[in-house]
This record gives sequence, C-alpha cells and structure tokens, in this order.
Amino acid sequence: MKKNILYILIASLFSSCFQDTIKPDILKDYTPKLVVNSLIAADESISIEITNSVASIDSAFPNLIKNAQVTIKSGAVEIKPTYSDITETYVSPQTFAAGDILEVRVSHPDYPNVASTLRIPSDVNPTGTLIENGGIDTGGLVGDLIQVNFNDPSNELNYYRLKVSYFNETVGVWVPFVFPKSDPSLAEYNSFALNDFSILFSDELFDGQNKTFSTVAPSGIVSRNTGDKYRVELTSISRDFFEYYRSIQRATDAKELTFQGSYNNAVVIHTNILNGLGIIATESGKEIILK
Repeated sequence: MKKNILYILIASLFSSCFQDTIKPDILKDYTPKLVVNSLIAADESISIEITNSVASIDSAFPNLIKNAQVTIKSGAVEIKPTYSDITETYVSPQTFAAGDILEVRVSHPDYPNVASTLRIPSDVNPTGTLIENGGIDTGGLVGDLIQVNFNDPSNELNYYRLKVSYFNETVGVWVPFVFPKSDPSLAEYNSFALNDFSILFSDELFDGQNKTFSTVAPSGIVSRNTGDKYRVELTSISRDFFEYYRSIQRATDAKELTFQGSYNNAVVIHTNILNGLGIIATESGKEIILK
C-alpha cells in the first residue's frame, strides 16, 4: 500500500514537468537541488527516494542519488536509512508511531542540504460494517452495502484517504473499485481521486462530527467468497499530503485552460522540503477486513 502511494507521489511530481520545454542549460544561475519523496506511515518501515531537480527536465529520469546521507530524528531516536539496490530507495526497518514528530535531513556534497519537519497524524480508529445485499448499485442491481464510520476530532482541520477493495478469489488478490463521491462531504473542491482509486478529502464539511461513508459494491463481485470479502482503508493523512495533490489538481486545471486558449498564472507544486523539492507525506490508519 505505502509503496504504491510513493510511486504515485513520485510520478505525479515529475509528470507535470515533462510537459515543459525548459532545459537546464538555458536557466540562469540554475542550482540543482535534491528532490526527496516518501510516504511515512505509522508502524511501517521507512522508504525514501532521492533524485535531483535536473531529473524532472532530463531524458535520463529518474536520476537516482545513491550516496546521500539521510538522518531521521524523533525525540531521542535517531536513524540513518541506507540505500538499497533492490528498492532503489533509502530504507530502514525502524518504525514510528502516530503522533510522532520527525526531523528529516538529507545531505550530499554536490547539492544544498535539505530538511523537513513533519508529524505523523493521529489514527481515528475507524470501524466498518457489511450488510450483504443491503443496497442498490449504480447499475440498479442489489449489492453489498459497505460502511466505514469514525469520529472526526473537533476544532482542527483533518485530512483523510479512503480506499475500498474486494477480494478476487479467482486470482487471490485485492482489487480496488471506484468509491462514488456522492456524499456531500466529498465535494469536488474538497476531494481528489488518485490513480490507485483512493480518495483524499478534508473534514471541512463535517468538522468534529461522527461520520459514516457508504457505498454499494457492484453486484456479484464477491458472490462466491466464503472468507474475506472487502477491505476498507481509511487513513489520516498529513496536510502536506493533501496540499500536494491539491496543487497537482490546480496545475492540471491550469493546463486545460491553456489548451482552451486562455491565460493563467503559474501553479507552484506544493513541497515540504526546505532548500529542495519533493514531498514527504505521512499517514496513519488501518485496514478493515469485512467478511
């Protein structure tokens, strides 16, 4: 799960740059910077990819940096992830808990040092329910009703990621399906759909309330299942995670306006890397298996 999101973060960061025609040799006083991308999830091992800013406008993408010095500190705990030729990322088996504040620093003799301070959000401990044949799917057929419920902390802006999958017994894998954004809390300006069928959203429209999201699975997709049927992932995500994708959406919208013959302001892709580029997102949560 975390690895797929990391790849989405990295691919999204560079995909917008591939549309440009800027070349490094025509940039005045251009100083290459480190680009750091990662998703750090509570209670999961660390994996960080490091490239440089030239990679975003160079045909040799990705230009991996393999000899950087990475340090992550949280309270009295300090770790130094090392580069793995297998994953092509800096890895560590060390895990951090929800609520931990992390200081990430990366240094390399050829680039300015970069840093980021971030917090792993608290888990809202969601619960899930399954009512077999409890609803009507988008095709008008009877299907399983899937619900996820949680209490949103009040007086603070919180962000979430929601993803629902069904278990395909034929091939033995979890297969995600589209979660319809019919709930008013998933208004277009307030939510974003990712390529892995996740939905990112904030609590702006239900702050401090007990919230339930519901969907009906397409009829018949787990009709033969005798064990696990559905997997619901509801995780609390960092503001940086959300704002990164908000900026990606704005950049996409701006590009569409340009194609229509209009003019628009440049969109700056959100980053939380001081002196560098990229995004270190954080999340905490759990998978709910419905049988």
